[in-house]
Amino acid sequence: MSIRARLSRIVRANRAARKSAPADPVQTVEAAHAQQVEHLDRARRSVADLAAQRRRVEVLTHRARADEQSWNRQAEAAVAMRHDDGAREYLRRAIEAGRRAETLTAQHRTLDSQVRQLEDSLGRLERRVEDSRLHLQSLRAAHGAARASLEMREAATAAGREAVGAEAAALAAEREVRRLEARAAAYDELAGTDPDSVQVREAFEQLETGTAADARLEQLKRRQGIEPPR
Repeated sequence: MSIRARLSRIVRANRAARKSAPADPVQTVEAAHAQQVEHLDRARRSVADLAAQRRRVEVLTHRARADEQSWNRQAEAAVAMRHDDGAREYLRRAIEAGRRAETLTAQHRTLDSQVRQLEDSLGRLERRVEDSRLHLQSLRAAHGAARASLEMREAATAAGREAVGAEAAALAAEREVRRLEARAAAYDELAGTDPDSVQVREAFEQLETGTAADARLEQLKRRQGIEPPR
């Protein structure tokens, strides 16, 4: 198989492993909270844009009112000067400015109502996102504590298994020590006796037979689930 084929096979295996791996619930909650924050930012921008539009309409309304007052003053001056045509033109412009101001005032009231409603909705959304953030922090803490507890229990279980294995090895070592000590004692007891004599051979045969019987007895006990004496 070529290197390229092997790499493609590894990549496909990694993708399949990622797809089959169970989703982390905490990461799912984090992703949902991130979407909430994104929606909140978008809502804030919308409220800010609408408030800016309300401010522009407010400025235009003040300007229209100022124009209306200015045209009215000029109309009064024209009347005082017996300039009826000029006064009539100024009054016409004042009326137009007044109508424009009324239209802008109505538009401002509508925008102001919309902004207030959106600000109330935004406040509720902010509180909901804050509650979600606090809940996420609580979940992270609980998840971390649960994971640490699980890892501790797994470590304790592994240590327990190792302890059982070490204890069994220690018992086997103790039996070996007793066997060696018994053989050494037998040598001491039979010191001075002919090593090829029948008595010596029988003594060693009995010792070895007893040791073999002890070993088989331990095997039978382990098969039957009987704990060896400590």
